[in-house]
Amino acid sequence: MAELVEAATLQLRDFKPQELSNIVWALATLGHTDDAFMAALLKTATPQLRDFNPQGLANMVWALATLGHTNDAFIVALLKAAAPQLRYFNPQDMANTVWALATLGHADNDFVAALVKAATPQLPDFTSQALANTLRDFKPQELSNIVWALATLGHTDDAFMAALLKTATPQLRDFNPQGLANMVWALATLGHTNDAFIVALLKAAAPQLRYFNPQDMANTVWALATLGHTDGDFVAELLKAATLRLRDFTPQALANTPLALARLRHYDGAFMAALLKEAMPRLRTFNEENLANTAWALATLSHADDAFVAALVKEATSKLRNFTPQSLSNMAWALATLDHTDDAFMAAQLQQAAGMVLGLCTLDLIQLFQCVLWLKDQQSDVTVPAQLADACKRAWIEACVDPHPSGVQLEVLAVVRQLPGCSGATSEQTTDDGLFNIDIAVQLPDGSKLAVEVDGPHHFMSNQPGRLGGATLLRNRLLEARGWRVLSVPVMTGWVPLTKQG
Repeated sequence: MAELVEAATLQLRDFKPQELSNIVWALATLGHTDDAFMAALLKTATPQLRDFNPQGLANMVWALATLGHTNDAFIVALLKAAAPQLRYFNPQDMANTVWALATLGHADNDFVAALVKAATPQLPDFTSQALANTLRDFKPQELSNIVWALATLGHTDDAFMAALLKTATPQLRDFNPQGLANMVWALATLGHTNDAFIVALLKAAAPQLRYFNPQDMANTVWALATLGHTDGDFVAELLKAATLRLRDFTPQALANTPLALARLRHYDGAFMAALLKEAMPRLRTFNEENLANTAWALATLSHADDAFVAALVKEATSKLRNFTPQSLSNMAWALATLDHTDDAFMAAQLQQAAGMVLGLCTLDLIQLFQCVLWLKDQQSDVTVPAQLADACKRAWIEACVDPHPSGVQLEVLAVVRQLPGCSGATSEQTTDDGLFNIDIAVQLPDGSKLAVEVDGPHHFMSNQPGRLGGATLLRNRLLEARGWRVLSVPVMTGWVPLTKQG
């Protein structure tokens, strides 16, 4: 091959457009790289680009992306030559071109918009169905490549996407695992919601989960969390397949997967234990965001593993200076929620957070305030910088101390007042320190105080409705530290548990 390339170099000026595109396509297909030859070939091809046919242009840019050969000036010239011919590109040419631009990281929104438009019938009565008919010639691989590329390039076109998904739906059983994973990842990345399509996609994906590679698995569960699409049965099957492949997960995937599960409120103790076992010896390869997100996920799922958390904190200590405000607040909140004490690390975190207090958003401040309260209740020796403590308290009171009961709360209150010794129950009573509003407060005959919290589905795991999430457990502990017994009433099951325990 090297001898052939050397001979071709001497004759490049005599090569015609079709021959040039064929050579580049062949080298890419064979995986043969020769940067010097490629640079010379592109120099020869540039003044001839207007004479390339659509397939030749698509093959050129596809080959450059496949070989990882970047030449922005050539790509600009190629796209200029391709734009007037886009109407003549076939589905594979279109898919290969936009995939190549995404792979090369070459953003040209005007060109991509024109390429998408080329798939759109130029009819006064254009409809989504008409576009879907135009797209029917696209094969599964081409459809997934286009969607992946548009997401990677950040190009949104809702009408085109809706029609593409309509075309893709009956073909989903013919998509390969990567194509299915890329489709759902792209929809999540673009923020394009289509529940019916996701349901159909998951139905097609379920029998293929054993063939998903680790990246496909991580991307799929991340996408479902990002889209807010809950399917406990599918996620359970995905985790079953993922357990067998955990050793092949990247650090990013090891961190993103529990994060996605936490956002979905899907708890699988056996999977989490297996994942943490795999992650433990690799914590040094986790970046700051990975460490904080993993801790936050464990806390949200209320998965206790003191040895792992201790190792994670040790690794985080060496990287603390690079933590962002969000990572700091996530880590501090997680340790409080997990009830994990490390005074030296916590003091360093809070000191660093105080230095960037102006960069902390409301949610960051709220999470940090819960950590501050936890430290106080633990009678910790950790000193909280006054500026940080004041900012956190203001954010908490403004956002979380809400004296307005919901309709469901009032319905539960009416039931509580009918119970023996509970006729004096009140709604939205504030704790003595003014930091919490209790949904329903009951002074029991024995002098004890009962906080009845009316908790909706988001307080529980989606696949285990009886399992409280970490945020709710932390709330309960903070209320208990203020002298209240806490009873959680799950509103999705009515108040039967209350009448039994009352």
